[in-house]
Amino acid sequence: MSEKSRGWMEKNGAETVDILGIEVASSRMDEVLSTIMSNVQYLMFNRPIFRPFFVVTVNPEFVVMAQEDKEFKEILNRADLAIADGVGLKLAGIKEIVPGRMLVEELLKMKLRTFYLGGINGVSEAMAKKYGGEFDEGERDEVNPQIINKINSYKPDLLLVAYGAPWQEKWIYRHLSEIKAKVVIGVGGAFDYLTGKAKVPPDWINEIGMEWLWRLFHEPWRWRRQLRLVKFAWLMAIK
Repeated sequence: MSEKSRGWMEKNGAETVDILGIEVASSRMDEVLSTIMSNVQYLMFNRPIFRPFFVVTVNPEFVVMAQEDKEFKEILNRADLAIADGVGLKLAGIKEIVPGRMLVEELLKMKLRTFYLGGINGVSEAMAKKYGGEFDEGERDEVNPQIINKINSYKPDLLLVAYGAPWQEKWIYRHLSEIKAKVVIGVGGAFDYLTGKAKVPPDWINEIGMEWLWRLFHEPWRWRRQLRLVKFAWLMAIK
């Protein structure tokens, strides 16, 4: 986490928690939004933009993957802001959870100039049609200068990358010095939910921390991924 972001968080009473070697912010939605928007405004009046403000949304699955992937762990720790996305992180001492899907939804309400990258089955195009902006499905493993040029030509305030973890974070970090956006976030499957291609859980499911079970019920192919939640709980128990 950058010194600027850490200072802002501390000034506003937010905390950071070390979770198995990953520094994660325990902060409310309003704190996260204020931090991101302050960086949008700062970069708006300080050109040229040398690199975007890089946000990662850390959940228990990320933490487990990072224990097995040193590059991914390093990237998470080098992000400007790592927010806590997943109620399971409360096992590690996180008090405030900011679901990535809801963060994206709140940012889109602010009418930022947004570029949607990634996703499958036309969801990035659907996002652009629904919320406004530009899009490209791109390729997570492809080095394609045309995609970077398309992003930079659009000059987005916000770049949302939906390649899924850890590919989206690695893609962002690899191209961070080339991207001329103000803020960039890896958003996983958020496009699917926000375009209605995946069923959004009701509020009461979110409140009791069972979104993972909801997703498993509606997307049973996720069962292997959900095993990482069990491993995360085990790692916390033996810590």
